[in-house]
Amino acid sequence: MEIIYDNSKNLEKHSMAVKIIRILGVPLINNLPSSWLQKTMKKTSQDAKAVVEHGGSTHALEGMYTRHHRKLFSRGIMQGVADLFWHHCVSQPKALRNRLKIVEKTLEGEILRVINHKEQNIISILNVGGGSSRAIIHSIDKLFKKGIRHNVEVINIDKSQKAIDLGKEIAKKFNLRHVFKWICDDARNIKNHIPNTTIDIAEMVGLLDYFSREKGVEVVGQIYNSLENNGLLIIANIHPNPEIKFVKNTGWPHMYYRTPKALNKIIIEAGFKESTIILEPLGCHIIAIARK
Repeated sequence: MEIIYDNSKNLEKHSMAVKIIRILGVPLINNLPSSWLQKTMKKTSQDAKAVVEHGGSTHALEGMYTRHHRKLFSRGIMQGVADLFWHHCVSQPKALRNRLKIVEKTLEGEILRVINHKEQNIISILNVGGGSSRAIIHSIDKLFKKGIRHNVEVINIDKSQKAIDLGKEIAKKFNLRHVFKWICDDARNIKNHIPNTTIDIAEMVGLLDYFSREKGVEVVGQIYNSLENNGLLIIANIHPNPEIKFVKNTGWPHMYYRTPKALNKIIIEAGFKESTIILEPLGCHIIAIARK
């Protein structure tokens, strides 16, 4: 197992001023009563409200992913100040955006590798529990804009119809609805939808957080079977960090926080021989890359 600490310039980090604020801010948000914390989040910020009301869902993640799609004070001065805190002093939203960027970069590189090594003009991508498929949509859009014209087929399996509907909306905005096949089903039923050795790239980002080790091995094992020889798995997991209690108090569903060693163990037990683990700068998420 190789561990890479990604400190790329485009990834978000805490400035010295934010680090000073966090000295008192993190213990405060960790120890506020859950009811007070949730009430404060709902009152001060639309994005924070979405996190409380839709914790664990694609819609909650989208609020954090898309922070930079609008001006900071576009919703008024008071909410702008609140967003500064919730989006930039709290690590979770920054770390999620970092995870998104790392996954996008990895996807783009792997798609290009497949193009250069695969004779067929079709690239098959499997997204398991991927919600809106935002990383895949962004990556394909960038490559298409660069002139890549290979046929790309994306199969998204998610048990939430709401997440699938949101993914369809986003794909439509990028004129990519035609490359997607959406399946509303449990991740443990991959084998019922995907023939063995037919997938070039598989992504499972954010779903393993909610799986026990046994369930994780079961699902990742099915992904392993679906991959072609030399196919790539991109998978992520929440990592132990100082804001665990805060996340729990927002009402977010229970998650399994894993170290690189624990994540690698699941990947190996599922059939892969090795993996590379990437740790984003704020230490809240790890992304693993494993080749069949």
